[in-house]
Amino acid sequence: MEERSANYRVMIVDDEAILRTGMLHLCNWSEYGIEIVAQASNGLEALQYIEEVHPHVVITDIVMPIMDGVEFAKIMGKEHPEVKIVVLSSYSEFNYVREVFKYGVTDYLLKPKVSATELISLIQSLCSGLDLSLQDYGSTKNDPSLLLGQWLGSHYSPIEEDKHNETILEELREHFKSELFVIAKASTSLLLSRTNYTQSQLELRLIELTAEHLSGLDHALVFLKSECLLLVNYESHQSVEVLSALKRFSIQARQALSYISFVLSDAFGDLQQIKEEHTRLTPYLGKLLYFTEKNLVPVDEILMQSEKVDFNQEHFTAALRSFSIDEASVLLETLFSEITTSMAYDEYSLKRLCQNLIYTAMSTLEQLKQPVAELSSSKLKLFKTIDLAFHINELEGIMLRFLQDLKSILPRSDQQPSPILQQIYAYVHENYANDISLSEMADKLHLNYSYLSSYFKQRTNENLTSYINRVRTDKAKELLLDCKLSVSEISRLTGFSDHNYFSKVFKKMTGMTPVEYRNQISQ
Repeated sequence: MEERSANYRVMIVDDEAILRTGMLHLCNWSEYGIEIVAQASNGLEALQYIEEVHPHVVITDIVMPIMDGVEFAKIMGKEHPEVKIVVLSSYSEFNYVREVFKYGVTDYLLKPKVSATELISLIQSLCSGLDLSLQDYGSTKNDPSLLLGQWLGSHYSPIEEDKHNETILEELREHFKSELFVIAKASTSLLLSRTNYTQSQLELRLIELTAEHLSGLDHALVFLKSECLLLVNYESHQSVEVLSALKRFSIQARQALSYISFVLSDAFGDLQQIKEEHTRLTPYLGKLLYFTEKNLVPVDEILMQSEKVDFNQEHFTAALRSFSIDEASVLLETLFSEITTSMAYDEYSLKRLCQNLIYTAMSTLEQLKQPVAELSSSKLKLFKTIDLAFHINELEGIMLRFLQDLKSILPRSDQQPSPILQQIYAYVHENYANDISLSEMADKLHLNYSYLSSYFKQRTNENLTSYINRVRTDKAKELLLDCKLSVSEISRLTGFSDHNYFSKVFKKMTGMTPVEYRNQISQ
């Protein structure tokens, strides 16, 4: 490998992984003679790297767990006074920051305002007096996890990327010399949402577990946005040992963190294939909710291509209209059984399906003037619970409990609306997109036109025309979620032939014009 020209060496210390990653990709540092040689999530972790990476400048946050920036600066001032310390923090911490200047801190930058230009200028200024040619750091190598993170998270132009990738690949080859690789990958977003773990605490716990279970194997653990990736490099005769170690690691990770599962790649032999495998594994993460008892799932056990399950939503809605909640529950249980077998939906799509079914149920019952206002007001909370479901059994339980909550406030199915009302409701829902004529509806239902209107008014205390407009408005509200559809298209799709009349009816029903409603829900 060609010897690279000396760079100003910089370490980033911050407990927020997103901020560290953002700093790493703020610009192409090498163009300015700067190299990010290490990252750390707190002062204690940073001190462990100092002797290994020999930074010229450390950019550190102040408020961090385990060891904060004040204590870190104090120790650095005593043990490594030659290293320049720059504090990167927020306005609210300024009084706290003043404490660190007596320990040799060189400068202070504000997080909300820091720019690449400002940082480059400051680093170059702080290091301008250094004679890099006299400095010899021996054979110190970049940490493989740091190198791998830089490579997988790089965002360069094609020409820059080829050069950047080749440089990192050469360094990675010095660390990973065995013949085979395997990747275990997990999503961390749900874990962080459902527990009190911070990103830093999560990283530290997983680093501890990899050290405990994979200490005898060449490996790297990388955190990228809402994912973590564990790479293991080994010889073919170690395959059983590696699989056993990864199983122990994943079991311990689940016990410690509760809401984490890993997908396991096939073994591969080309170092350059790591990036491709990293990308390929991401869709598999969306199918891990089907494996409720497994912590480490090989890719060949996951069905990625399968036909969507055919669910008769009209049948489900009809059961709700007749207050047959037990029938609706059976339909849902059947749906979940078929989905579990086929893995027909990824996590995102399945959760959206569940939320749509709840939306449909609430709209249907509100149109029947049932007392579901309290449940309706907690709809967003229920949607959040669905978003936080970890596996499919939990998701099914949420949906079935929702139906039981409905059952407790609805009339018994033997007290359902009259057959004539049922027919009217069904007709309107089937024909809302068309020009509904009350006289045609009366003929279809074999009723006298005058009797139809008066019957509906007496039974529901609402004009039939008003009910039709309410059904159309509810459908329009649903379609307004899709920003690809224009208001004019939505007017047509919901049976309003005149755009102005649609806006007038919509405002009467909701208190807002369609455009105002769309703007509100998109905020």
